[in-house]
Amino acid sequence: MFNFAFDSFSGFIVMDGHGVYVWSVFFIVIISLISMFVFYKNELKKLKKKHFNE
Repeated sequence: MFNFAFDSFSGFIVMDGHGVYVWSVFFIVIISLISMFVFYKNELKKLKKKHFNE
């Protein structure tokens, strides 16, 4: 029913030699998204605090 591209978990991690590039980009994107979320959450908190203090 399913046709998997990799026959083991280590094969999935290595990805025929391309794993270094794939996983590095994956983690860069994840870290970027998390940092943007945290930054905008903090900015929103500051704006709410400023708005309610005025």
